[in-house]
Amino acid sequence: MSRTEQEVRQLYAEANRMPAGPAKFAALEQVVRHADALGLVEFAFQVRMDATSVFHNNGAAQKAMVAFSWCLAAYDREPDRFGAYAERGLLWNLKWMIYNVHQFPEIPLRRAGDLLEDMERRYRRGGHSLHAVLQHRGLIAESVGELDRAQEYYEQMARTPRDRLSDCAGCVPSSQTRTLVALGRDEEAIEVGEPARTSWCSDQPQWINSELLLPYLRTGQPHKALEAHRTAYRRIREKPYHLAELALHLMFCVHTGNPERGLDLVERHLHWLDAPRTPLADADFCAAAVAVLRTLDEQGEGDRPVRPRAGSARERSAVTVASLAAELRERALRLGERFDTRNGNGYQGERLRRRMAAGPLGEPLPLHVFHPGAHSAADPQARRIRELVENVAALTAAGEADAAALARLEAAEALLGADRTGEAAEAAEEAAREVERLGLSGHRTRAAWLLVRAHRADGDRSRAADALRGLLEGAAPDPGFEGLPSRPELEEDLARLLRGSAERHRWYLSASRGHAAAGHTDGRLRTLAMALRSAAGAEALAVAAAEVEAAVAEPGVGALRGARLRLVLARVLRDAGRPEEAVVHLETVRGQLSGSGPEARGTLADALTALGVVRLRLGEHGAAEEAARAALALDGDDDWTAAVTLVLALRARGAAEEARAVMDAHDLDDEDVDAENLDDD
Repeated sequence: MSRTEQEVRQLYAEANRMPAGPAKFAALEQVVRHADALGLVEFAFQVRMDATSVFHNNGAAQKAMVAFSWCLAAYDREPDRFGAYAERGLLWNLKWMIYNVHQFPEIPLRRAGDLLEDMERRYRRGGHSLHAVLQHRGLIAESVGELDRAQEYYEQMARTPRDRLSDCAGCVPSSQTRTLVALGRDEEAIEVGEPARTSWCSDQPQWINSELLLPYLRTGQPHKALEAHRTAYRRIREKPYHLAELALHLMFCVHTGNPERGLDLVERHLHWLDAPRTPLADADFCAAAVAVLRTLDEQGEGDRPVRPRAGSARERSAVTVASLAAELRERALRLGERFDTRNGNGYQGERLRRRMAAGPLGEPLPLHVFHPGAHSAADPQARRIRELVENVAALTAAGEADAAALARLEAAEALLGADRTGEAAEAAEEAAREVERLGLSGHRTRAAWLLVRAHRADGDRSRAADALRGLLEGAAPDPGFEGLPSRPELEEDLARLLRGSAERHRWYLSASRGHAAAGHTDGRLRTLAMALRSAAGAEALAVAAAEVEAAVAEPGVGALRGARLRLVLARVLRDAGRPEEAVVHLETVRGQLSGSGPEARGTLADALTALGVVRLRLGEHGAAEEAARAALALDGDDDWTAAVTLVLALRARGAAEEARAVMDAHDLDDEDVDAENLDDD
């Protein structure tokens, strides 16, 4: 089925609102096919560049490499067509491709070498630092067992200045720590890695905390290892992208004498092997799982059933600790052999065998959050937490289940108050389960709200959203519980947590209606605007648009606030490929605010700017010029989008000299004056 350019751009906008996963991957690939069919080269390039990031960051490495290869070839054919900004994006993404390519044994190692040479050539040509080149040379050398070369590249990188193409301040130490651990330099690994534990990029702090687990244990710092385990695991447990990091946490369970905890992780995540991120991550996880299962088998648990997560391909298969260990051992060894054949040595196979044979390091370490031995008493706050945990243990031992459940809630709240968010979330989960199991109906709201706050504080939006949804969809809040926000506020909170979800629109709309019923006009308009922005599909947008018409007529809204809401609706309609409807609303705003006082000046200017963009795209160049000039007159000639629109409208009617004068007046260059730059006005 053929599509128009407008329809393809709308498909892209809808794909961008989808949560990451197979459905979004398929939607992006569909957009690319239609863009290619229409000959929209620049648009197809940008979609693939964006898709490369989506694929890479969500475990679809092969798709990322395909999309990137197309972009690189297109740029090399016509570099002037795409410009310097595209080149920088390609150089950044090139690092990801090199990071991925050596993790597939079917890709010859010389391909990684060729990519590294190409990377260095491009970086030198652009005058960039070789810091990132040396980093990735070291990672590949370490991966194939060339540890002397890995150390050499590490030392060179440490002496080389970083620049804008270097990885962030969290990821560079993470890769350095990985190399230092492989070299057996644990103290230095900790020194380099610890400062990055406060970094917040998409890979942090979970990557660095995972890499530090073994150094902490080998240097006699088990409680730091425990903190790193809790912090990292809560951030990787929902993302199969982190399969290799998860393997390090399985080894942590083996090293600390906690195979039961390891089995729990194996059962939760075994389904990640249905579509592993890369074969190397697959091998890492399999070998670590074997270490867990072998330990249990040696303890006489070989016949114990393994219960994979519901919904996985293995859910109904009859598998035991011993049989799964044998299966995963064979899989790990087979993958190791493929890597060794490709690499020309036995490094990976031997590394995997050592991992599978690993055992405890030092004394067993209590992992359970309600085990008194898992908490220090270093300061008054820590002593209070330890006392609360000891109280839980005492009440449990005395058979006072109800009191023990409430004590768990108190301990979890104390952990949250101490900013020990990982432990607080774990404690809140257990406390909530006990409250539910025991039927303590008078405390369900307290437990549920604590769970929401603990997960959110710990950065786990998904679990916070699940807990908040359960609170909203469950029984009425306990009347004796204080401190719970109003229902519309909770619904708005849930919508914010559901970033990228189709549910988001529904909860914003419900919150808007709840605010209206309570007479809260600001909340009503704020959440209705968010409902518009998150509407996916014609039906959802129609419902939200009807709600706008009702809202702007409500007492107390006023012309200016109503106009601002209508402006949001117009922009959403424009982005949904419905420009004629957008024009109607923008002209309505113009009529409502023309002649208004200075407080309406900015909103009117925004509406005129948006009107100019839409008129331009409809081919109404005269009307676009008039709207853009009106916007510039209102905005003190300081509206970049209106200026670009005016130049494009003048060019379209052949007024080249006048267009050049506008460019000079607004300090625009030819790269600025591109219709693509008007997408996010």
